[in-house]
Amino acid sequence: MNRLRMAVWMLLAGAPALAVAKSSTPVELLFAAEDDWYPYSGVRDGQAAGLTIDIMRAIYQQKGVVVRFQPLSYSRCMEVARTARYAGCFTTSRNDFYEPYYRYAQLPLLEGQISIYSRSNRPERDLDMKSLEGQEVGVVLSYGYGKEFDANAAIRKEYSTREVNAFRKLKAGRIPYVVAWEGTVNHMLRQNPDLRGWVRPVGKLAPGPVYVSFSRAHPDVERLVSRFDEGMAQLRKSGQLRQLESRWQTKSDN
Repeated sequence: MNRLRMAVWMLLAGAPALAVAKSSTPVELLFAAEDDWYPYSGVRDGQAAGLTIDIMRAIYQQKGVVVRFQPLSYSRCMEVARTARYAGCFTTSRNDFYEPYYRYAQLPLLEGQISIYSRSNRPERDLDMKSLEGQEVGVVLSYGYGKEFDANAAIRKEYSTREVNAFRKLKAGRIPYVVAWEGTVNHMLRQNPDLRGWVRPVGKLAPGPVYVSFSRAHPDVERLVSRFDEGMAQLRKSGQLRQLESRWQTKSDN
């Protein structure tokens, strides 16, 4: 058993990594992290940063194991997560298309509200997914917005490579609606003053979970998945997850 597999086995078995700790060089567990979804997962000062980074570190970090995060675009993140070098990619959607290529834990990494946005001068309110049928709706390429929305062919999806680009199309009147996570939109509006006052939420979709897409090619994928579910359950029970969420809410408000 090589050093990485031994360290992961000890980590997931709940045993101290004594054999690993005796080495002067800790083993590395490498995850790809989305680089454009702050404050959940992004880049600050050249490093991966965000709420989900801290959650993943809390689940997997231990003595003798260094958890490293490589920030990448969403499409590149999903691509490298099909190799043995990376343990997985986050923050990602989960749907029938992805299931054969990635391994998923039972618990999501994060859950949040997906809202419907329109221009501030439009009168709509209390819209739902049915209201969007037959309409052009801005979304980000490769993102998931829940299985029902993703599979609804009656919604004419207008794709952008970044969320801010979808909102600029909305402001310009090229599309009537955008769907997006509230947390990322609130941060984006603070970072892009030209969009403030031009857009507002006009409805909601079902709350949306995001996941870690674990690499099926990684030699310890099943143990990594098991450890994720155990670690996430512990974070929820102990209150540490709420503490992390509160800390990042304060950061993103500043």
